[in-house]
Amino acid sequence: MKIEPSELSNIIEQNYSHLMPDFFKMQTEYLTSINVIYGDLDASLVAMVITNQLYKKTLKKNNNLGNISFKYFYEKANFHQQVSTFRIKDLSTTLNLPRETVRRKKMKLIEDNIIIFDEKNKLYILNAAKIDKKILEIQIYNVSKFLSKFYVFLTNNKSFIKGITLEQIKKDVDEKFFIYLTKFLDFQIAYFANLKNVMDIESVFIFILCALNTLGSKEFKKEKPLSIKNLFYRVHHSNAGNGLNATSISEITKIPRTTVLRKISDLEKVGMIKKDKFKRYAPDVLFVGKESNKLLPAMGYTLELLGIFFSQCFEIYSAEI
Repeated sequence: MKIEPSELSNIIEQNYSHLMPDFFKMQTEYLTSINVIYGDLDASLVAMVITNQLYKKTLKKNNNLGNISFKYFYEKANFHQQVSTFRIKDLSTTLNLPRETVRRKKMKLIEDNIIIFDEKNKLYILNAAKIDKKILEIQIYNVSKFLSKFYVFLTNNKSFIKGITLEQIKKDVDEKFFIYLTKFLDFQIAYFANLKNVMDIESVFIFILCALNTLGSKEFKKEKPLSIKNLFYRVHHSNAGNGLNATSISEITKIPRTTVLRKISDLEKVGMIKKDKFKRYAPDVLFVGKESNKLLPAMGYTLELLGIFFSQCFEIYSAEI
């Protein structure tokens, strides 16, 4: 059964306050994990595109269930997976990053031995042995939890699918690892490239974390679902008093505190976060001021991307390999 992405996007928009905390939680945990792997968030974006090409190539070569599983990914014979050369120009366009930044980050990945460049054959090779299996297992669990919560929400609200448990979706993600992973990376690449029209990736991370902290408070959990606009007007007048300080943000994101302070200052200036008297930070009203002209379309596009991602995942889950 195919579910139209636009229907799913509309459900997310109308129930933003109840559904998006799980999304923000998934994103903060995902960003933390890739920052641990790559040690640089812009390098992580470059790695996303390169590894996505590698995974898609692997997917084309393997068409049975055993060869697209998470277990197969970590078999020693498959630690080194190859992809032909790619152009800096294409990566720059895809990621909405300057070419020189892409070039530097690609070299960093090679220096760190995460990506191996075979000069003789002009091939890039993913060194899967450098990617901690436990980190990927955490990512699989978090994505599975996010998907299962959304499916439960649809079931409880008498929408068009039956409930799918966390155990069921995690089993499916394990067995169809490469299929889910390429769709997940397609989503992440488009999501971050789009948000870079508004702010850099460190600022994205800080804002998402502040939003998660606020939306996860008891004050918002008790309320009926709010749409995206109603939510952020509500956030502006909130007395929750549960903002995060710069030290906590740095510890969670693994971004240096000096960088966090600089990014916080920029986010304050454009009205995306606000500071209370205890120097704790939370989202501000986002629909006034010049930045809203960029932010509103970006947030709308995120909902479109999520609708597509959920629709694709439901098709993957329903499909027999």
